[in-house]
Amino acid sequence: MRLTVLVENSPGIGLQPEHGLSLHIETNGTSLLFDLGSSPRFSRNAERLGVDVSAAALAIVSHGHYDHGGGLARFLELNRAAPVYLRRGADGSFHSGPSGSRYIGLDRVVLAAHGERLRWLDDDRTVAPGIHLLTRIPTDELRPAGNLGLMTWRGGDLVPDDFAHELFAVVEEDDGMTVVTGCGHSGIANMISAARVRFPGRTLKAVVGGLHLLDGKAAGDEEGCQALLRGLAGQEKAMVITGHCTGEGAMDLLRRRLGGRLVRMSTGLRVEM
Repeated sequence: MRLTVLVENSPGIGLQPEHGLSLHIETNGTSLLFDLGSSPRFSRNAERLGVDVSAAALAIVSHGHYDHGGGLARFLELNRAAPVYLRRGADGSFHSGPSGSRYIGLDRVVLAAHGERLRWLDDDRTVAPGIHLLTRIPTDELRPAGNLGLMTWRGGDLVPDDFAHELFAVVEEDDGMTVVTGCGHSGIANMISAARVRFPGRTLKAVVGGLHLLDGKAAGDEEGCQALLRGLAGQEKAMVITGHCTGEGAMDLLRRRLGGRLVRMSTGLRVEM
């Protein structure tokens, strides 16, 4: 598996960062994009990195927030054939800030204009050889405290988002599996648990993506870090490649426990696994 970070919060030499995430993954003969950043910036970085967005066989939007699907229109412009997978409900009305004053959802005009390219998932699905999208995520471990203040309109009321619109990917290869998430709003430990249930006995190679653990010293977020570490138990070689919404406190805590197995994301980062 070859992972390239097309855009992320942290800068890369000659590349433009932004608050968002977009990953290019090559595995099992398939090229795909996991999340599309906040804007078309991912595509400009891809060109500089020699990544051909038009050749991607598929794209995935992990959940219905702008910083993971804001570049959707640009992707559909550059790539005229690849389907885009989302979980049912990712077109909802998502908000943050005081009284939900800020809209943070996807562009509904873009979604409506390109319905023929979108694949809405109600359940787990294998979308290419060894590439599985999982929607059935347990709630055994706490969700990140950083979810506080993320809201959605439901039945005329603004209520806390339950992230029923979130999915994650498992990349299955001969030497094990990799869990790929956008923000881990449902709890990264819960996602690891779901992957282990779905693929029992498979070695965990890596966890990749944002974890939405903001401060490793805060109640809830510290528990989230500890839950992740418990999820890695018995997987002594598993890497954690993270950034975007993973805070400095959580980074520090995980680095103390994982050492060189923790890799900090930056725009343009390339990792072979």
